[in-house]
Amino acid sequence: MTGTTRVITGAVLLDLAVSPLFAWDVFTGVLGRELGAGGTALAAVFSVGLVAFMAAVVVGGRLADRVAPRRLAAAAAVGMVAGLLGSGAASSVAATVLAFGVVVGASSGLGYATAVRVAGTLASGRGLALGLVVSAYAIGTAVLAPVAAALLTAVGRGTTFAVLAGALGVLLVVAAVLVPGGAPPGRTTTAPSDRAARRRGPVVALWLAFGLGSAPALAAFARAGSLVGPTAAVALAVALLNLGNFAGRLVAGPLSDRIGRRAALHGDAALLVAACLPLALGASGPLVLATLFVLGAQYGALSALTPAATSDVTPPERFGATFGLVFTGWGLAGLFAPVAAASLAPGIGDDGVYLLFLGVAAVAWACVAAFGALVRT
Repeated sequence: MTGTTRVITGAVLLDLAVSPLFAWDVFTGVLGRELGAGGTALAAVFSVGLVAFMAAVVVGGRLADRVAPRRLAAAAAVGMVAGLLGSGAASSVAATVLAFGVVVGASSGLGYATAVRVAGTLASGRGLALGLVVSAYAIGTAVLAPVAAALLTAVGRGTTFAVLAGALGVLLVVAAVLVPGGAPPGRTTTAPSDRAARRRGPVVALWLAFGLGSAPALAAFARAGSLVGPTAAVALAVALLNLGNFAGRLVAGPLSDRIGRRAALHGDAALLVAACLPLALGASGPLVLATLFVLGAQYGALSALTPAATSDVTPPERFGATFGLVFTGWGLAGLFAPVAAASLAPGIGDDGVYLLFLGVAAVAWACVAAFGALVRT
């Protein structure tokens, strides 16, 4: 195994093992029964988890510019194991908020930031590496959810969380061994890096493009049932969104190494417009299912292209901190887009919501164009 392959493998395993946060819905049924908690209280656990995840990506990105990836991966391992064991033993919603929302959420964000920083600062092939790493996070959730559901039925909550803690803890230890053990090199003082550090315009454009470009898909993840209509099609709709998400992440990164980041971002923006249009026109039946797959692919592709584009305009010694800031665009979209869609849909319908999102998609495309123009100057 070459050095680069070893590092990428470690980053992939790290992102794979810190993905339980987005499998939260699998646990809500048993937690509701055992803790006597309603849907609103349990939703608060996930909301806190999202905030902790986003905050940890911001802070973890800064740490990753200064601290050895191995040490951060070890910290994520300790936090993930402790959070999962605490979730299995929690006897109240408050304890679950602390264990799963805060500890698992923050550990997930720290691991994600570390893995992306490792892949995003490779000397070459960053698109491919980032595509593999962010795909691992998506596939981790997809695999973990049915496994956890089966375990909950077979052995109950406490044992399920203990098994997950043990298995993911082992993966994280292996990941820590594979990622670099030395601290990242110190900040350079060369003129090109100084100039790049001052070029905030492209970073702001990416922040806007990431947040606005993610919003329609994030709303769709929350409202898949409303979009497809028949209850029998809901599971298929969610599966297609997630399959598209995984495929987009896996394909977009290496493709952008070939055709260039700006061209790939423009293609992603065009795909977003193409996905929002049928929903805005009130499409139904199989067309909605196909559209949701496309929307998931667009979202997944943007999730891989954004860190790759950030790495192109940021000195390596500042990549972690810069991507952490860009990532807050996604965090804000995740917090507000589903709520806005749910609030507006009763009055204007889901087609009206996606007509508004069509405008959001156009603005996101304009931000991509601005990024390209700023990079050329």
